[in-house]
Amino acid sequence: MNKYKVIVWGLGNVGRSAIRMISERKNILELVAAVDVDPKKVGKDAGEVFDFDPIGVKVTSDIDAALKMDADIVLDFCPTEMDKKGTFMPSAIRLSKSLDAGKNVITTIPVYHCQDSQPEVYEFLDEHAKAHNVAFVPFGLLPGDYASYIPLVLAGAMGHVDKIVVQSGEDDWHNTSGWVDVFSYGADIDKYPKLDSDEDLLAKFIYAYYSSGVYEMADRIGLKYDEFKPKHEVFTAPEDLETVKGIVKKGTIYGHRFTMALYNKGSEVAALRYVHKVCHKKTPELAINNSIHIEGLPSVVDATIDGFIPEREGYVTSAAPAVNLISGVLKAKKTGYVEACDLPVVIPIKLD
Repeated sequence: MNKYKVIVWGLGNVGRSAIRMISERKNILELVAAVDVDPKKVGKDAGEVFDFDPIGVKVTSDIDAALKMDADIVLDFCPTEMDKKGTFMPSAIRLSKSLDAGKNVITTIPVYHCQDSQPEVYEFLDEHAKAHNVAFVPFGLLPGDYASYIPLVLAGAMGHVDKIVVQSGEDDWHNTSGWVDVFSYGADIDKYPKLDSDEDLLAKFIYAYYSSGVYEMADRIGLKYDEFKPKHEVFTAPEDLETVKGIVKKGTIYGHRFTMALYNKGSEVAALRYVHKVCHKKTPELAINNSIHIEGLPSVVDATIDGFIPEREGYVTSAAPAVNLISGVLKAKKTGYVEACDLPVVIPIKLD
């Protein structure tokens, strides 16, 4: 069997999990390049960077050179950048670089189901992918297959669906990533911008990242909607909370709940509720419920997914869907902007 040749672009927490999965599947997957701009990683073996066994590929910062290599697919885990509106959105031009090099792309970058929300981005990426006979497959974070993929698969067992609500969240107490600072843990709530105002850049950031999943669920099921209502709530710590980045003092910000919902004639038909917080074990009153609620026929289906965002390895469930999707993308031979729900169901790639 020929191996699938893979480039991993972006060696953060998600990239770390992808490198490990690829190294465990050398019978099927071959890492041909690993790209990152971190000088602490460049020049080192991509496995040893993360204290794994050597994988035989040194990290490079030259994406152009990497894209000239013989490869089937690029796993794009690069971070987003702040745009002029104060939200963190991906650069379609950067994303098209791999497509223009004739490489299929799977990415966790939040550009999934953007046909209506960002039609110019959708058309741009679709055109570049089709021009080079490759596929652009966005899978998002949340983790990747939980935002809309798993709920839609469950909905496939329903006679009909009238409403679908997904709840999830994560505990950031142990998260050392720089982007976690955007949640202002430990900050004075009185100095926080008015919620859902133009100055509430965090809410804009979250809505831009995750709301497409709500639209995809509604659109694919055929739920009618006439209004999108987002809501940002902020919560203060009931006691001092210890995190990897320091103490979050009592009375300061320790959690956020974001609701992104579609309504039809005043009734909620599809929603995603997501919690970001610290120290969940000490503050269970702001619940992190990883659940899917579907109303229709049969009357109600409720599913709970425990452990899907584990404390120490939460990024595995963002990386794993991307890695496991590789064979499905390449075997399907679809071109253009392709969504995961339009491909064969995602199943694990076999271990060596």
